[in-house]
Amino acid sequence: MAATACPEIQVYASFPRVVTLDGALSLHADNWQWVQCLALPLERLEALHFSSKPYKWIRYAIGIIVGAEGDLSSRSDSIDNMDYSAGLPTDSAELYYHTSDEEKQRMFPVDPNIANTSVTSSVATTRRAQFRSKAAVRDGNRCVLSGVPEIFCDAVHLLAHSKGDMYISIYTQRRSRDPARDDVILDIDSIRNGLLLNNFTHRGVGKHVAFLPTPNFAMETSDIDPTAPAPEKRCIAHLFEPTVPAFLGPNAIPSGTALRVSDTPDWPPAILFDAVYASTVLHHFGTQALKRKVTATWNTTFYPDGVTNQAHAEKKARDDLKDVTAEKVHQHTVTREARIETRAGRASCAVPDTFDMLLALPYILVPPNELQATLREAKEKADAAEQRRVKEKVDSWNRQVTAS
Repeated sequence: MAATACPEIQVYASFPRVVTLDGALSLHADNWQWVQCLALPLERLEALHFSSKPYKWIRYAIGIIVGAEGDLSSRSDSIDNMDYSAGLPTDSAELYYHTSDEEKQRMFPVDPNIANTSVTSSVATTRRAQFRSKAAVRDGNRCVLSGVPEIFCDAVHLLAHSKGDMYISIYTQRRSRDPARDDVILDIDSIRNGLLLNNFTHRGVGKHVAFLPTPNFAMETSDIDPTAPAPEKRCIAHLFEPTVPAFLGPNAIPSGTALRVSDTPDWPPAILFDAVYASTVLHHFGTQALKRKVTATWNTTFYPDGVTNQAHAEKKARDDLKDVTAEKVHQHTVTREARIETRAGRASCAVPDTFDMLLALPYILVPPNELQATLREAKEKADAAEQRRVKEKVDSWNRQVTAS
């Protein structure tokens, strides 16, 4: 490989050329291609120093981006004996992330737009208020990272609120490895999708700040802190911009600080911390080739029916409700006019009678607040039905994977 001005490690992963809507894919070699996913400048890796065993960190980083467990190799055609305890090289290198057929069937890469939170819902304020209060109670009314009081904190969604219920449902069901499915979350405002964090840290979550849960499939806690027992459970904050801490304010927390983990069933599952970490790695080191490939192949899985965020979902539900209501009124009008034509022997009935006016009154006189309540109720019913549909779809996909 030719030397570059700034030595870097290029990491490749194998992706399917075609994936069906239900997630099924062919394991035939012709359906797979190597895609460069990460470009890791050696100088940056040395400065970040996330782990005393950097190859283990790289394995974790590419694994959570691809959404499948595997092993690194210096060869694309086979797996060699990677020394995960070795230090970084001095020259540029290429690494290939190999996954088994079983893991290929499980593959669900991170959404390149996972950190896009530009559109936020203006509805469901009660849910969001409850989200904050529950996060504060669970986390002891203090930031889980810095310990500052709640007044200086935000209740932070790990997967952004604007992504919506459908998004978190699909993501957690496809990423879950728990036989009991306890890490599956159907509600974007679930307390298990949140942390109480100081305002400064909140600014960088998912782009410059991420949380590394250990142990994981690639790393032990001792790989981060050599003094810690290998199996000890921790969740460590990593700052991807250590030389520019100003955006976090004067009270920035040093990279490597551990979160104060709540040992309760409503603590976020590891797959959501992985999502935030994958988003941050993608933001700093992800290639355009990876983003284009994942978007082209999986975008309809991330956003079924073209729904891209919670606000979009709510608008779609309102539009669907209006369409259904209009159709019902139209059908009644057609039926009523036909009935009148038969009785009166006329060709048409253009003037509404008293009965038509009575039918129209509920739509004309309904108070705005009641109309909003009706729309919300219809939206909640539509969401529940959609969650059932998504769950059935993912369960079907899981059965296919198990059978294969």
